[in-house]
Amino acid sequence: MNKNIGLFFGTFDPLHNGHIAIAKYFLKKLDLDQIWLVITPISPFKQANKLTNYYTRFKIINNYCKKNSKIICSDIEFNLKPPYNTSDTMMYLNKKYPKTDFKIILGEDNLNTLHLWSNYELILEHKICVYPRKSASKEKSKLISHPNVNLYNAPIMEISSTLIRKNILEKTSISHLVPKEIEEMLIEK
Repeated sequence: MNKNIGLFFGTFDPLHNGHIAIAKYFLKKLDLDQIWLVITPISPFKQANKLTNYYTRFKIINNYCKKNSKIICSDIEFNLKPPYNTSDTMMYLNKKYPKTDFKIILGEDNLNTLHLWSNYELILEHKICVYPRKSASKEKSKLISHPNVNLYNAPIMEISSTLIRKNILEKTSISHLVPKEIEEMLIEK
């Protein structure tokens, strides 16, 4: 029997309670064996100089994942060549894990730009599980009607990594925004 794995891509700088709520929602809703938090060293859409070093991000996220057997911290993209395109990662994963059914967890805002991604047709060969985002434009993506795309009523979290980084700089509490294991490491860092 094939393994059923959810892939939640992100820079996770830092991983916060919103990410975790979405991961737990899809674990249960899709009856996944695991959900992998695929840490992107640098998104093709973000500036590298604004991100925390990815080995540091991996260490912080893995500290949380060690206590959660179904939420896995994945460094799979660390071994791939930039730019870190989801389509390349999916080709690599399909080759490496042929007996695994991968489902991609994607924010609605990302679905709205998916047609701009490199080789997006390859991504659409997988089930795309879309969660709502307040920041998504009101205009729905044409891809919403694609047979492999499903919109889910996952929780909408009003948390951003930018806010957390700002709070850390201003020495404001982040305990309500991130898990305890992550807060300890962020404050230490």
